[in-house]
Amino acid sequence: MADKSDAKEIVEEVGELEAEQEVAPPKPHLPTLEVPEIASGRIFIFLICFYAIAFSLRFFVFTGPSLLTFLKHFAKPTGQPVPHTPSILIDCFLWLCFCCQFIPLPTIPPIAFTAKAFHWVLVAAVSAAGTCIANLNDYAILGYLFRHKRVKKIRDLNAYRKLLKFFDKHAFLTLVVGTFLPIPIDVIRLLAISRAYSFWKYIAATFVGRFPRYLIIAYAGRELPVKYILILFLVSMIPGIIKFISDMIKKRKKT
Repeated sequence: MADKSDAKEIVEEVGELEAEQEVAPPKPHLPTLEVPEIASGRIFIFLICFYAIAFSLRFFVFTGPSLLTFLKHFAKPTGQPVPHTPSILIDCFLWLCFCCQFIPLPTIPPIAFTAKAFHWVLVAAVSAAGTCIANLNDYAILGYLFRHKRVKKIRDLNAYRKLLKFFDKHAFLTLVVGTFLPIPIDVIRLLAISRAYSFWKYIAATFVGRFPRYLIIAYAGRELPVKYILILFLVSMIPGIIKFISDMIKKRKKT
């Protein structure tokens, strides 16, 4: 699901953190960071089975117009009624299933436009369920990467230990707030996975946080004209663009 360059980049970033930060010396009052092995293998098996079943149902049972065809209906209005086939809702769900850290696809357009054909609460619930699967992709991939010795060392960094104290007390709430707010939550997700946080609670926190967020997007999509949805989409890209530019500047300074 993630290509080698993504995995290599994470390992390199951890190496940079090691160089920049002082490794926390063992202290008597610090809890021992005994973390059980992350069950990424079982999650990979579940994801393979899930995607095989989901795509089989989509192509052999729920046949009909695709999400792309549906979006073209708004790009080039033909005067025909908006299609309301289940295949479109399923495509929206599958699209959200791939919107993870390693495949940063946009989420606003499919949710907002799908809400013009289906009830906005249903669209929000289906989309939140899709994001739960997407975050499982992250859990499986990052959990596997934590077997790498250099990546494991992130648990010994001072910055990690400072965040850890708060996260261990309010793990579920932290994940809920992080998934609701429209900001990058890579650090929070990394903390949860590095601590082998229960992936059932991880999924539940994802749904609880994303469902109200997607309710807002779906309702706006139902009520707003197409041009305003596109403006909303462009505005939502600003934090990601700022992060990308910041990363590029940091890389140039190092070279």
